[in-house]
Amino acid sequence: MIKKNKFLFLGLIGSLVFAVVFSTTSVFAQVATYSQINGSTTLKVGSKGADVSTLQKFMASNKDIYRGGLVTGYFGSMTKSAVKNFQYAYDLSIDGVAGAMTKNKVNNIITAGHGIDIYSPAINSLSVIPSGRNVSFSFNSNEAVKATVFYDTNRIIWSETEVSYGTPFISGTGIADNTFSVNKQITLNNLSANTTYNYTVLVTDESGNFSVVWPRTFTTGQ
Repeated sequence: MIKKNKFLFLGLIGSLVFAVVFSTTSVFAQVATYSQINGSTTLKVGSKGADVSTLQKFMASNKDIYRGGLVTGYFGSMTKSAVKNFQYAYDLSIDGVAGAMTKNKVNNIITAGHGIDIYSPAINSLSVIPSGRNVSFSFNSNEAVKATVFYDTNRIIWSETEVSYGTPFISGTGIADNTFSVNKQITLNNLSANTTYNYTVLVTDESGNFSVVWPRTFTTGQ
């Protein structure tokens, strides 16, 4: 389901793609305008009509969800597979049937204007500059993200527990910039002098997808 790129994916957690970043390349869903599904009828194999076409057009916006991308107005096996992929990506019950919960999720995504975005944001040009007991972090992403720097004198630990619609547990102290923007700068102030710290950086896009940097170290000055 996940498009191949230069990330090492550790797992798909609900609608969130957990990735360790090894490169500065990422892919993401194109955002477009789609019609909402207004009908109350459950859509399943054998269904026909405008609501099926609307569903197919939306699913076709991401070829990793709907590989065929055909908009025929008929709900066949390919559309069922697309719905199952969508349900898996967004932590819904996986049955290949577009019932109330699945249609509501589709309509909510359309209303939010994010499109089907199941790809992790990039963390590019990460710079870590110690200055005495302060350390400045700066980097950019391929899309608007919020970011948190986690740091600790002990080893950074990530939770491997699957959680729906949430970021992983990361040990240490976190300093966050919760404004969505492409360029980020976070400063850690008044750390212990002449001390080596472990750190990682977590970024989350507006669709809830996130990426983390493999833990690294920095050393403070006087």
